[in-house]
Amino acid sequence: FKNDEILLTGTSAGGYSHFAVQDPINSRMMSAISTLGGVGNFSATDLPKVLAGKTATARPSVSLTTQDINGSSSIKDFETMIQLVYLYFTNPRKDQDAYQSYVQRMETQLRNQEAEPMVAFSDSINSAIYGNNPLTQRIKSEDLDKLDYDRILGMYKQLFSNPGSFVFTLVGNINEDEVRPVIERYLASLPAQSEKADFVKVPMDFKEGKMENIFHREMLNPKASVFNTITGNIKRDMKNQIQMSMFDQILDIVYTEKVREEEGGTYGVYSGGSISRYPEGQSILQIMFDTDPDTERLKHLNKIVLDELDNIVANGPRESDFSKVKEYMNKSYNENLKENGYWLNIIDNKYFYGEDMHTKYLETLNGITRADIQSYVGDFLKQGNLKTIIMIPNSTE
Repeated sequence: FKNDEILLTGTSAGGYSHFAVQDPINSRMMSAISTLGGVGNFSATDLPKVLAGKTATARPSVSLTTQDINGSSSIKDFETMIQLVYLYFTNPRKDQDAYQSYVQRMETQLRNQEAEPMVAFSDSINSAIYGNNPLTQRIKSEDLDKLDYDRILGMYKQLFSNPGSFVFTLVGNINEDEVRPVIERYLASLPAQSEKADFVKVPMDFKEGKMENIFHREMLNPKASVFNTITGNIKRDMKNQIQMSMFDQILDIVYTEKVREEEGGTYGVYSGGSISRYPEGQSILQIMFDTDPDTERLKHLNKIVLDELDNIVANGPRESDFSKVKEYMNKSYNENLKENGYWLNIIDNKYFYGEDMHTKYLETLNGITRADIQSYVGDFLKQGNLKTIIMIPNSTE
């Protein structure tokens, strides 16, 4: 859909799950550290100079369950992008100086973070959702002592050792006859076994039950921050994913009207929900807003926020909100059809995960009723896992 754009993604299963439990710090820092040295003969500072004047990028990354490589290029620089992919598989570059300098920067940054109220807020949220899981806790400055550059590069090489386990997807203005020899030269020539990799199941469970945590922090600019999270388990299929998206968009409309406009209580309430692929069906809705540091006022506003959830369970969403969201999602879908990035994602999910979020999307979306949303929200909320975290300045009683 763009005259001069080719996008690439390559996906393989595994990620840092293989090392996560034994070595959480090195595992989680792998994505950031493995590319610090650049690639092939080029340092991270030389690489942009070599690529000057070219439109080509490629970059590997490692998540808990996958290792990926993403790239983009113009038509004429397609070969450069594929060469970069080749080098990230065969020749990641070690650079001790770049590593040392990165660790020093991180140390300063992490030390400075300790005094930030929003970091304490984020830690409290994390603890409420995951407990003391070392795989979800914030990396602190003292954790940097546990980093081992050679170990990280060793783990990276292990994950990218078999290109045959990757599904590569290319989308864009592609002349197949022209790109085939380039793909054969750089990708097909990589030593590989055509076998599917897998990830190791690691503990990533949400804490169950209800809780409220209100705490004080010293602040330069006093404000109150309120965070509600509802967790549970919902089957991850197309209909449920669409319903979760509709639900959080409906909440955005309701909260803008009730909390921002009618109460003048905040600049905005953020709400977002998702159903994860792993742990399978693990679902979360997060609702967050900042307001004046007045305890009574914030409790009043948060009651409105939570009451609106119960209102949807009791009465379903308002017809006008429901129609507006459905109309918006239809429009977005039709716009996405003209985006290369949309197709890259759809095709990658289809061939890598076997999930098709495209073929019956409109049919599923338009078949959803207000009663469906009402019942969906009811099933989610009755699982009973509501956590509320509130941070207020020290001076507030």
